[in-house]
Amino acid sequence: MLRHIQNWKRPMNSNLAKQVRKSSVSDNANRDIGDPTQPRRKKAAGDPDLRAVIGIEEVTLKSRKAKRMQEKLLKSAAIVFSQKGYTATCIADITASAGVAHGSFYRYFEHKDGVLQELLVGLYEELAQATRDGSTVGDDDIPPTESRLREFNLRFFHEYADRRGLLRVAREAAASSVDGRFRDIWFLMRGRFIDRTKKLIQRMQSHGMAVGLDAELTAEALGSTSEQMAYVLVGLPESAPDKDRLTAIGLACHEVWRRTLFPSASGELRESSHDP
Repeated sequence: MLRHIQNWKRPMNSNLAKQVRKSSVSDNANRDIGDPTQPRRKKAAGDPDLRAVIGIEEVTLKSRKAKRMQEKLLKSAAIVFSQKGYTATCIADITASAGVAHGSFYRYFEHKDGVLQELLVGLYEELAQATRDGSTVGDDDIPPTESRLREFNLRFFHEYADRRGLLRVAREAAASSVDGRFRDIWFLMRGRFIDRTKKLIQRMQSHGMAVGLDAELTAEALGSTSEQMAYVLVGLPESAPDKDRLTAIGLACHEVWRRTLFPSASGELRESSHDP
């Protein structure tokens, strides 16, 4: 029987992060995982092609029936992975959730890692589009503003909440993966975010701002702050925080970014707060 399999080849270069810089099903279920069956948006300009770097072959399914079945398996897998985690999930869980025969799975994916990596490719592309405006759009002749930075930080946590289930699983899989495939995918996803932040800092420095900061290490520090706050406060709780809570988390994180990148503005705020 013909098998439509997403193949994976081990990349030659293990330091993929540097490659990137250079080149209960509940009412909240869909919010936690996004919708893997929706058409993927066009890859943002300048972003590396995850499939090309990792070596994942994309198989085009010709029949509508096959496409519908693959979408059904992807959606069910996203829900099960988000509920049970990477390690505890098995193929039988996915097929039971989809309501299909166990053997049907193997016509589309070789193993559970195959379906998860396909989900993560979609997640990577979604996040590229969802977060790019706040960090890259703008005229290079105009200095970045604090208000745009605030908008970006708020958007980050709201977008994370919409996909928190798969993002949590991606992190778990990165730590658990024996052959390193999911660790590589995680570093690619994270590396793009860090690279954009580094470029933002460099752009500020070209306008005489963020003076004295190491752009790369500062981007790592700020990115790690956002990443850990999102994972602990948004990804790990049993249910997603409401919008007000997400905004409060985003503002708290933004304050760290603001005091780092706009220290003079922070100083003025502190001085004014002590005025009689």
